[in-house]
Amino acid sequence: MIDKRRPIALVIAAVVFLHVTGCGGDPLGRHAVSGTVTFNGAPVDKGNIAFTPTEKSSTSSGAVIDAGKYSIKQDKGLPVGKYRVTINAPVPGTGGAAQANAPPGGPIPPPQEMIPPDWNEKSEHTIDVTEKGPYKYDFNVEKKGK
Repeated sequence: MIDKRRPIALVIAAVVFLHVTGCGGDPLGRHAVSGTVTFNGAPVDKGNIAFTPTEKSSTSSGAVIDAGKYSIKQDKGLPVGKYRVTINAPVPGTGGAAQANAPPGGPIPPPQEMIPPDWNEKSEHTIDVTEKGPYKYDFNVEKKGK
């Protein structure tokens, strides 16, 4: 004889499991973030963008900039809050290769920074991530004294 209570018990167990585990949701309430980055009006070919919390949150994130676009998936995204924005991009053709006059085994020079310091080490640029979005942030970096 088949026990008719068994399927009901399995359904109840599944509901309890999903409730306890949160259905795979993110307890921090992260949001996917994307956008574009331009320098003097042209898309940044290669670079990095980082978002560091300015408040008590301990969640920061960042992404690679490729052909002027960046994207952070929700599982690595940003919870609601205010974030400092830093952008770095190498001057094309700098760094990554030993100089001709360098001794063998010498250090490889770092790439030259294309982005002005007020967008990276001295950045005071911020974004506010809100519960309702939008979660698209575009940045147009201009070199001062152009």
